[in-house]
Amino acid sequence: MFLAVGLTLILMSCRSSDDFNQANLVSSAENNPQVELVELLDREHSIDVIEIPSEVYAGDSFRVMISSSGGLLGSLKVFGNSTPLLLVDSDVLSSVVAVPIGQRSGTVALEFVVTGINWQISKVMQLEILERPVRVDRIYRTDEMVRISTDGSSFVEEVDLREQQTKTYSTRQYQSKFMRVPVAGVISTFFGDMRAYEDGPPRNPHSGVDFAAPKGTLVSAAAAGYVIFSAMMPVRGKSVVIDHGSGVFSGYHHLSKVYLAGGSWINAGGYLGEVGSTGYSTGPHLHWEVLVYGTPTDPIQWLEPGLSLALSQ
Repeated sequence: MFLAVGLTLILMSCRSSDDFNQANLVSSAENNPQVELVELLDREHSIDVIEIPSEVYAGDSFRVMISSSGGLLGSLKVFGNSTPLLLVDSDVLSSVVAVPIGQRSGTVALEFVVTGINWQISKVMQLEILERPVRVDRIYRTDEMVRISTDGSSFVEEVDLREQQTKTYSTRQYQSKFMRVPVAGVISTFFGDMRAYEDGPPRNPHSGVDFAAPKGTLVSAAAAGYVIFSAMMPVRGKSVVIDHGSGVFSGYHHLSKVYLAGGSWINAGGYLGEVGSTGYSTGPHLHWEVLVYGTPTDPIQWLEPGLSLALSQ
């Protein structure tokens, strides 16, 4: 009897103690200044999307623009990469994003992250990726192209070179607002077209736009910027790559001559070289590329009045 009463009292004591501790924890959380600060920041800071498309095609570029009061730094996480959002005006951040040409159709998540002084917030939105229409070019390779194809080191070296070319970039926005056509010629291959060599299956989507033109035709810069590369590439031949600022680059390939050295400044429309057929090429043409943070995107989008180089409205 006494033992049962004793156990009952002990259990009641434990329950009272647990209730007391839980009440203290709730009270502590409610009165914790750190919890109150987080809740206050959540109420005070938000991400408002000013500009973003609802759907895009694989291989396209698009602009995002957001506002967040007091936001100083930002990033956009999508396609397995983090793209910086640059401060372009008071509380306004912006960037250009390239959809990889190999991205499958469907819905993808975009996560915006904005950082201010002693705070950080995030927001997730959905974007619909549409399948890009594809054409197939059948190509009959020259002896030099076959040699490059069978020499595996050429393509490995090319990949390394391209990674180095766009590894660093200027966050400045340079003078040009839009790009211009870099050469007088006829488009022979569009961005994203598949290549089929001899009787083989289609593969390797085209990373730029080809302009067929006679050897020696002058090639000009599509927009102002700094020449970050001017030399021979094992596949793309004699090449010039220009940094236009804010992660946007343009490349000019298979040239017969180059006029500028790396580190040179060039104005939009300034001559940088001549059409040729160096490297992996069947004949004289300009292979023109536009890359956003290293991802090839459709250059035609960037021609006036298409996608503007200026990040601000």
